[in-house]
Amino acid sequence: MKTIKYLATSMLMLFFMAGMMHVYAGTTTKSETLKMKVEMGCAKCQAKIQSGLSKTDGVEKAVADLETKTVTITYNPEKTNKDKLVKVVEGLGYRTEFTAKDAKIGHECSEKGEMKSDCSKKCTGDKK
Repeated sequence: MKTIKYLATSMLMLFFMAGMMHVYAGTTTKSETLKMKVEMGCAKCQAKIQSGLSKTDGVEKAVADLETKTVTITYNPEKTNKDKLVKVVEGLGYRTEFTAKDAKIGHECSEKGEMKSDCSKKCTGDKK
C-alpha cells in the first residue's frame, strides 16, 4: 500500500513539475542584439548615447565603442525594435548608419556630417 501511495505521489509531482516547466518555457523572451554605426566624436558623446539608450524601455544593455563608433544594444523585442532604437539615438542628436541621408540631425560636434576634430573640447553632449 505504501508503495502505491509513493508511486502516485511521485507521478503527481512529475506531472506538476512538467507542467510548470512548460508554462515557464512559454513566457521567456529571447533578447536580441543590434549593432549600429553612430557618428560620435568623444567620450561625452559616448556617455550620452549609452545613457539615453539605457533609459529606453526594453533596453537591457547599451555599449558605445568610441574607437569603432559602434553601439551594441541588447533589447527585448517585445518592448522595442530597431526603428525605435534608431529614433532614440537620432533624438539625442546623432546620425546612425540607418539615418536617412536628408535627415536634419545635427550635434554640436558635427559639421556637414563629419565630426569636428576638437569635439571633446566643445562637446556638452547636447544637440544643436
